[in-house]
Amino acid sequence: MRKKKERISLSQIEVGEDLEPKIVEVSVSDAATEKPAVKPEKPSQKKKSIGRQLVMTRLLGIDEDEKFINKRQKFFKRLFTAVFVVFVVGVLAFTFYRDFFSGKAGDAVDAAALWGIFSSCWYYLIFALLSLGFCFLIKGAKLSVVCRSMTKKWHFKTCVETGIIGYYYNNITPLAVGGQPFEIYHLSKHGVHGGVASSMPIIAFFMNQLAFVVMGIISLAFFKHNTLNVSAEFTSIFPPVISVMAIVGLVCCLFMPTLVLTFSLMPRLGSKIVHAVICLGGKLKIVRNPDKVTFKTMKTVIHNSRCVKKFAAAPLTFMLSFLLSVAEWCATCSIAYFTLRFFGFDMTEVGGMMEWLQITELCLILYAAISFIPTPGNSGAADLSFYALFQVKLMAGLAFSAMVVWRFLSFYAFILVGFIFTTLKKKADQKHEVLSKDIPL
Repeated sequence: MRKKKERISLSQIEVGEDLEPKIVEVSVSDAATEKPAVKPEKPSQKKKSIGRQLVMTRLLGIDEDEKFINKRQKFFKRLFTAVFVVFVVGVLAFTFYRDFFSGKAGDAVDAAALWGIFSSCWYYLIFALLSLGFCFLIKGAKLSVVCRSMTKKWHFKTCVETGIIGYYYNNITPLAVGGQPFEIYHLSKHGVHGGVASSMPIIAFFMNQLAFVVMGIISLAFFKHNTLNVSAEFTSIFPPVISVMAIVGLVCCLFMPTLVLTFSLMPRLGSKIVHAVICLGGKLKIVRNPDKVTFKTMKTVIHNSRCVKKFAAAPLTFMLSFLLSVAEWCATCSIAYFTLRFFGFDMTEVGGMMEWLQITELCLILYAAISFIPTPGNSGAADLSFYALFQVKLMAGLAFSAMVVWRFLSFYAFILVGFIFTTLKKKADQKHEVLSKDIPL
């Protein structure tokens, strides 16, 4: 009598796209396997895991070189953090010493004069705080306009909350690129689902970059020809390298909008540009795994171009979003203007609206010049450039104080407000989920 072929159940390890190993049961006939049976191990025998580790290492693609690269990345990350902290502290120490113990220190005002300045200019600090609030409201309004064009609903409250979250995560990450995933998550969790949730932050970012580039180019042109009659005290201390850095910063900010527009109008040319740039980065050892980076970049840019192309079909909404982005940058620059006015900054030869335009022009050039500094909020570079530019019109002891207050309102306040809001919102959402589970259907 012929024996039936027995089916043996084995465990096979497979690795999915998320690189998570999974054990899959497979069946094979013993006729297909001529290997001798493995003797079961005794309970007392110690299992050696070296072979298994090697197998898993090969399956997961983790070799010794990869471990070395990870260690090197951690080392450079810690080194960058240490250099960042030392740089920022050094800038604060330098500006503090220069403002209080050298230069104009002999012209320092007394307590009575300081009280006179603050008592007569106290309301400018309120205006600076209002400008901070307008930044949140304007960004929320811009997201709401985009939402209205896509869903026929405003969702204004959710959009304002999304703007606060976006500001928070953008300011704690280098180059202000960390907020979009959290904005998408918040929108999708609070009533805006699907492609709309992923499109809104992309469109808002695109319009913000476009407005900044346009305003930066206009500011540079005005400054070169001195259209706004900026005082010679500022033009004399404004080195040519700042203008060059501003041009480089604007080119960097213009790269993504230009690439998105190129993909919208000429997709083949856009794909060639992306492939050429990333291949060049791979040859220069700047980009690791160029094929993977090319795929991710192409996927992002194509998605962005589709969002913008669809949004541009409504020209009135597109223009309104652009104007709101311009207003958002004006509110950001107004924080600097009202902070300076609070500390007695005064251009007596112009004053009024012209003075605000001049400060806005100078701030936009400075923002462009430091936009590619790879520190959260351009810290260090922003502090030093603000102090170096505006200390000529402030009394000794006030330039450093003005810089600290401006930095708090234009950077740390966004982080503080965002941290408080995200913490409270998280607790409120958790409480709402618990209550919704307790309520019987």
